[in-house]
Amino acid sequence: MSTSNASVFRIHSWRTTLLAASVVLLIVMALLMKWLVELQVETAQERQLREAVAREADARCFVLPTRQEVDTCRAVNAAGLTP
Repeated sequence: MSTSNASVFRIHSWRTTLLAASVVLLIVMALLMKWLVELQVETAQERQLREAVAREADARCFVLPTRQEVDTCRAVNAAGLTP
């Protein structure tokens, strides 16, 4: 009888360990997904801000009097330099 009981306890312990490991893995995956989504949202917001600044800089170029000055200003903006 003791061999049978020991075998049952080993199986039960193995299943419990597997279940606990699965739950821990699920929690870790959920936390990683939360971090990844937050990172993506933050990156998208930064990108939108950079694009808005670039659009504003391009809009300032269009008030220049000649087409050549507009093109030069936009080229400088595209290169990432300040006019």
